Amino acid sequence: MNGKTVLIVLSILFLTACGAVEPTPTPYPAPEFVSEEGMITYYQMTMADGTPLEYGVVLPDNYVAGGTHPVLLAFPPGPQTKAMVAAGMGYWGAEGQARGWVVVSPIAPGGTLFFQGSEQYLPEFVQRIAAIYPPEGGKLHVAGVSNGGISAFRIATMMPERFASLTAVPGFPQSSDYDKLDTLTHIPITLYVGENDTSWVERMAATEAELQRLGGQVSLTIVPNEGHVIQSLTGADLYDVLDSYREKD
Repeated sequence: MNGKTVLIVLSILFLTACGAVEPTPTPYPAPEFVSEEGMITYYQMTMADGTPLEYGVVLPDNYVAGGTHPVLLAFPPGPQTKAMVAAGMGYWGAEGQARGWVVVSPIAPGGTLFFQGSEQYLPEFVQRIAAIYPPEGGKLHVAGVSNGGISAFRIATMMPERFASLTAVPGFPQSSDYDKLDTLTHIPITLYVGENDTSWVERMAATEAELQRLGGQVSLTIVPNEGHVIQSLTGADLYDVLDSYREKD
């Protein structure tokens, strides 16, 4: 190197050390394969703080690696375990696979639900999932069942710019998220609850009313003769709605 080149290199090193030039970020490590169980493939990410976060993925029949697809982030119900991911995929898996959707469903690390502390990992998780599976229109859709519906409201109010729609079967925002519903008026929100699931009906009706007051796009369906688990609702029903929200070329 000549004297001028040496001077430039030394200047860059000095500025980087002083914080004036941002160093190139280190790429995230690739997720590790865990298992394949039926249509669901499980992977594990190591988060920035070292916490392992496992998740299930169902890929569509027309999947092309690196290609753009509609992507659904689906939060599982109950304790948000691996078994609950599999249960939740009863709504999202087979129909999404047939209709060209990538479906991603995370498992709550350490048993801490995604609205009781594990939501701290979701911004990183969403960023990394979007890099692996580039979402159609640049945004993911988010959905959840029961505790998963509550989790869907939590991440949507944390990162409203990242989502194209929200679906809860059932689900409602907790108080801290209810106060942020004004951040979600730009996306369609679809709510389902069983008629006999009385306490959830009340909370979801209040959510619908508040979103309407704020000028949001919201639809609440109270399914007759159903309880907390809405057995008559099918994947086809849900994806008819989700497909209507897609940003297609």
